[in-house]
Order: sequence, then structure tokens, then C-alpha cells
Amino acid sequence: MNASTGRRPGVPGRVRAAAAALCLLAGALSAAAAGGSPAAALTPPVSLTADDLSTWQTNGIVWSMAATDDGVVYAGGTFSTVRPPDAPAGTSEQPAVNFAAFDAATGAPTGCSLSFTLSSGTATVRSLVLSPDGDTLYAGGQFGSVNGVGVSNIAAIDTATCTPRTNFKVAVSATVRALAVTEDTVYLGGDFNSVAGQTRNKFAAVTTGAALKPWTANTDEVGRAVEVTPDGQHVLIGGDFFTVNGTTSHALAVVDATTGALDKSYPGFIPNTSTVQDLTTDGTQFYTANEGTGGGVFDGRIALDLATFQQVWRDTCLGATQAILVHDGVLYSGSHAHDCASMGEFPDQPRKHLLAQSVSDPKLLPWFPDTNDGIGEPVGPRVMAQTDKGGHHYLWVGGEFTTVNSSPQQGLTRFADGPDTGAPWVPNVSVSTVAADKVDVNWQTSFDTDDGKLTYRIYRDGATTPVHTTTGDSVFWDRPQLRWTDTDVAPGETHTYRISASDGTNTSAKSRR
Repeated sequence: MNASTGRRPGVPGRVRAAAAALCLLAGALSAAAAGGSPAAALTPPVSLTADDLSTWQTNGIVWSMAATDDGVVYAGGTFSTVRPPDAPAGTSEQPAVNFAAFDAATGAPTGCSLSFTLSSGTATVRSLVLSPDGDTLYAGGQFGSVNGVGVSNIAAIDTATCTPRTNFKVAVSATVRALAVTEDTVYLGGDFNSVAGQTRNKFAAVTTGAALKPWTANTDEVGRAVEVTPDGQHVLIGGDFFTVNGTTSHALAVVDATTGALDKSYPGFIPNTSTVQDLTTDGTQFYTANEGTGGGVFDGRIALDLATFQQVWRDTCLGATQAILVHDGVLYSGSHAHDCASMGEFPDQPRKHLLAQSVSDPKLLPWFPDTNDGIGEPVGPRVMAQTDKGGHHYLWVGGEFTTVNSSPQQGLTRFADGPDTGAPWVPNVSVSTVAADKVDVNWQTSFDTDDGKLTYRIYRDGATTPVHTTTGDSVFWDRPQLRWTDTDVAPGETHTYRISASDGTNTSAKSRR
């Protein structure tokens, strides 16, 4: 922008010399002194960039994922093909009947190919989980065969050969939506009311040898999530239910890992209009992903202590949460959040589909990649998985979306801990003369999808060295004004000012003159 210390106002970029103070926009802040701490490429504790990586796509919905320790990601859902990252729908497709396996580091398919089918109706894979040793992949959903081998809504896959285990046969009467596995037990949740010919309402347990266990945690409505606590003593269950073994506990409960007896109930803890869609744990807490319908719903996330099973915090964003995952002290979530004003965050606006929070409190962290709603219901992301390979950590996201970060990409995407390649927005700048020998340079803070503190450099008259450097905090819904006063001017001089924003690695273009 231009500033003259001796011209009339009205010409864009030029202002009158005057001693009057500049009237700033509401909420304006003074810029910090030069020489402050520069921005980092990512704002801790976030350790993943918001830049999506090139990844193969599906032609339908990804409902489930599991990742091995050596960097293979399995994806299940309701789809029939996969295609390269830049291929439009219907082109360059390869068969992948409700299942595909990918290299976590390249995003490309591996040689593992399985076909989950059903004699009538639509087959779907709704849950995938690996055994602790990684030798077996368990799959749940609605299907009657895997590569032609007859099964009943649950199957075990030998990961070394990518073939179904014929010695694991369990008859489950309806869709399996959730799985958790220990060294000797497979826990399952879903729509079913019988397993291996015995009554098991919505939750059950079988041995890894496919024998039904006496474990009983019967609920009255659908089971959608199941997770074993890190100590192996308890099982966390979530879903639509209102009772567990006849005791009131809506949407969430803690049961004994050996018997299924109720250890902790949650009457009135989650509104009756809301359900639990996903559960995950770390070393000290467990977390719920919640979806609501109608008035008075709860759509956010809850953190609970693993020792007491009591709430640590909850957020109150509106826009149902479908998937959660913890990495490096951060809870990442897939949702269609559109209004977080009740917790002091962004007001009602178009949906945001990927968010991050510290495991310590519900405040949103500056990590804002995005998808669209996509197909199906549509609600965007449905599932998350993570693994390491080649010195990098990868977060994979699957769901209903057809775009990622505003570019075409269907069903799957992934993020990593580097490199960070996205630059902040170009700052908006204005100037005003407040005295014959002073010029105020004002700008609205920029926005970066994975950094809340940015470094601003002010350049005068086309110079390559900045005359001032400062930092400022911003998120997409809160971009305050900053100001710096240039006192190295004389009456009658005209100067131009341009500003760049940097996240410490990537720098925006300079603002317009």
C-alpha cells in the first residue's frame, strides 16, 4: 500500500497528514515488538500438517480402516473400485470390492486384494481391526463371503497371505459395526441378536479360535463402538442403546472384560437424542465421538478418566462427530462441525470436517484441513487410522467426501508430520498518516490451516529487507487487526508498504501495493 505524508484523502492508498490518531477496526491489536519469537511451521501440540498427500481413491464410502505397524493401511466400506489420485470418477479404475490395502507412505494399493460379497443386498465392511501381533485382520460388516469363502458378517484374514482364515467361522445374525481384539478375544458390536446360535443382543465376544464366550453385555439398541481399556480389564461400549444388561445406561457404558457385567453406567450423561459413534483411548483417558438428531443434541467429543471413568472435559460443538484418534497428545476428529460458539470457538457457518484438540482440554487447536460432505448421508469423514513408515507418521481419513482441501478426492485422504507445504493467506493491508512524520501500517492477520501464530514482515518501497517483523495469533474465525507505526518518514514523502505472512517454513506472497 502507498502512504503520502502531504496529500488529500480520497485517492486509494494515500492519506492526509494529520495529528489525529487512527481509528482502528473494532478489536484491533497493536503489533508485538520486532524480534519476537518467530512462527513455527506447526503450532504445538499439533504435529501433523494440514496438507493432504496424493492418495488413491474409492468410488464409494469408506467406513472402516486399520493400519499395521509396518505401514500398510486396510480400508473397508461400500465401494467396488479404486483409482489413482488425479483420475476422475469412472476412469483408470481397478476392481476393489468393498476392501483395499494401501502403502501408508505412497498412498498406492498393495498386492492384497479381497472381495467381500453378499448373495442378495448390498455388502459392506463396517469395521476392521488387527490382532496385537498383526498376523490377523478381523473384518465385520454385512457380507456372506470373502474371496468366495463363506462367512457370516465377520471374517478373519491372514495378513501374510491376504487370504481368509477358514478356521475362523462364526455365525452372526446381522451387521457387525464394531470390533476390538486382544490376544485371545474378539469383541464385536452391531445390529445382531444372536451369535453362534446363542442370544447376544448387539454385543458379544468370541475367542480368536471362533468359539463363543460367555461374556454378555446385552443392550436394547445398536452397538456402534467397542474398545478394550489399556489394562485389559474393561471393555468400553458405545451406540444407540438405553440399557445394558437391563440397567439404564444411554449410549455409553463400561463393562467387565471377562464377564460383561456392568462396571460403570451413564444414565443421563448423554442426551437421549444423541449416540456414541466411536471410542478411542490413550494411556490415561478414553474419548467418545457423539452424534445427535433433533433438538437438545450433543454432537461433540468427551474425554473421560480411565481410572475413575468420570468426565474430564467435553466440547459442545454442533455437527456430529463420526471418528476420533489420538496422536502425540492431540485428539483428531472427523465430523461436520458447524457451530462451536457455545464453547467460545467459531460461530455457526459452513461445516468444518476435520478438527484437533489437546487431550487436556476441549479448546480447538489450529489444524483445519477440510473435506466436503460428499455422498451417502452425507457427513464427510467416517473413520481414521494411523501408522509410521519411512520416518514419517501418517494419519489416514476415510469417509463419504469427494473433495479434500477443495480439490477432487474421493473416499480416502492422508496427512503426515511433514513436509509442511501450505503458505498462509496473503495479508490485507491499509495505511494512514497520523502525523506529518508518522505512518500507521494496519493489516488483518492472515490464516494458515496448521499454524495459529504467524510471522509478518513489512517491506517499504520495494526493499528486500523488512523494516519491521512481528508475530500475531489468528484462526479462521478470529483474525484481529495489527498495527505498526513507521516513524522514519518526513513531511511530503510518499512510501509503499507490503506485508508477507510466514508460518516459519512457507511464506505468502506480499500484499498488493
